[in-house]
Amino acid sequence: MHTFGPVSLPRLAFGCLGLLLVGLTFACGPSAAPPPTPAAADPFAVVRATSQAAYQSGKAHLDSGEFLAACVELDKAKVADPDNRPEIQQALETALQHCLTPVVEPTPAQRGNVVATLALVVPTVAAAQGGGLVTPTAAPPVAKPTAAVGAATSAAPGSGATPGGGPGAGATAPPIPAQSLVAWRDAQGRFSISAPPDWVTLPQPMALFGAAVVQFGDPSGRAEVNIAVDSTTKAVSPELYAATMEIAMQQQVPGYAGEQLVPGSTSGQPSVRRVFTFTQRDATGRDLQARSFQVTVLKGSTPYIISGSAPAEQFQQYMPTFDQMVQSFRFS
Repeated sequence: MHTFGPVSLPRLAFGCLGLLLVGLTFACGPSAAPPPTPAAADPFAVVRATSQAAYQSGKAHLDSGEFLAACVELDKAKVADPDNRPEIQQALETALQHCLTPVVEPTPAQRGNVVATLALVVPTVAAAQGGGLVTPTAAPPVAKPTAAVGAATSAAPGSGATPGGGPGAGATAPPIPAQSLVAWRDAQGRFSISAPPDWVTLPQPMALFGAAVVQFGDPSGRAEVNIAVDSTTKAVSPELYAATMEIAMQQQVPGYAGEQLVPGSTSGQPSVRRVFTFTQRDATGRDLQARSFQVTVLKGSTPYIISGSAPAEQFQQYMPTFDQMVQSFRFS
């Protein structure tokens, strides 16, 4: 049996005391600090970056005098902006002021460069179900086009063009007199518009923008008016939507020639009227120069587009009828 000597006992006691102190040190020492909580991600980071990119692009267009492109880009910046930045609003207002400034009407030589065929860029849209001509309603007579129409169809000084868009149009094609119109109501109850009683609704209405709802044609087949609804777009204003259409047509219709962009009012709502020329192919396959207008008006944020066209040399002749039809347009 082993016995501890007098020296071994103190050593054992000090050893045990050392182990006890070490244990107390670890037990009473500070615990490990918890990992820092990561900062919450910015929920608006993506839209803020989108807004900034659109703002920079729009500002560059604005500084370069490309006002239509500036309107479109700055509109995107405004819609995506979560901070309501005043510099975006100010730049957008500046661009809109320039977008609404009527441009100089093209010369006959410039109009002759319009070589695009409308059929190349206009998809055929199935006619909306229902709708039709109902009881006649008397429309107020229009002795002459309204101020907006007159501004849109008058020739620029020195252009060599007559108001009808072709040489001698005013002298050879007297305006069609104002007449009573027949009301047509949308089957979905969205709007109504009136047309001359001898105009027919075409079975396959077409439109450059949105979905065509109805298209009217005069008995001679020379003039037509259609109404389209762009239910896939949420527009901020008719000016911005009109700017978008202008850019799209400049890009998609070779030789497209815009003439006027004029603010106005349709069905008691702010609207914008655009006038332009293009080349239209008739039933025989022959290319004819045509002149057209587009009126954009919003119902809420949904754009409605009223369009009309006729041969360039007869456009002024049909203007009283076009104007009557636009004035008869009503939201339901």
